[in-house]
Amino acid sequence: MDAHGQPFTHPALVTNMSTGGLVLQGVRRKIRTGEILDVRMANEKAQFRVVWVGSQSTGELGLQRMTAHTFVANSVLAHCSQAAAAC
Repeated sequence: MDAHGQPFTHPALVTNMSTGGLVLQGVRRKIRTGEILDVRMANEKAQFRVVWVGSQSTGELGLQRMTAHTFVANSVLAHCSQAAAAC
């Protein structure tokens, strides 16, 4: 649901992903902090709470994971972050 209570589907780009949440870019709807969004990636779906909203020009949202399920296993995310830290 957007800030006007209207359901919507909109493609977006994941610019950051962690075990705790996502940063999306390109959401061209008015969204409020605290809203719960169902996010789909391919055939998978998970719920996230909007914790911050960036500028409308970028359509950037910071989302906190609400469900135990994530699109990428926590072990993979932890491994990738450890490898990146070693660079």
